[in-house]
Amino acid sequence: MTKQGGFTLIELMIVVAIIGVLASLAVPQYQNYTARAQASEGLSVTGGMRADLAERYSLDGEFPAALDSLEGTADDPAGRYVQKATYSKNSDGDAIITVTFLSDTSIANAIVDEDGGEGNLMTIISEEPAKGWTCGGLPSRLLPAGCKD
Repeated sequence: MTKQGGFTLIELMIVVAIIGVLASLAVPQYQNYTARAQASEGLSVTGGMRADLAERYSLDGEFPAALDSLEGTADDPAGRYVQKATYSKNSDGDAIITVTFLSDTSIANAIVDEDGGEGNLMTIISEEPAKGWTCGGLPSRLLPAGCKD
């Protein structure tokens, strides 16, 4: 009589449990990764706008009051995940670019943690372009690496 080879039910259940634990760790990390990649698109689609604002700042010593005063600048850049990006100037003279993401993106569906955030809005702010641009409005774990702290 020969003994049949194969896995027992207990061995198969242990493998399934291990795969379940690994998946429960990997899925949230993947969601953070995709949301951060989508936030990076928000930074890249505003690259031309930020360059135009930096040029105007270097010529005039201040940011323009409105975006339409910048010739040749797309008033409303959009991308695969970005719905729109708008420019404003606050009372301190800082440039503020507000990026609105589409509602069906990972970034809009991200869980808002203790850092706060509105889910689908990211702000890019600069006092002076030579000092860089800072990002906010999203949980810090979702901010793109290209944002200056």
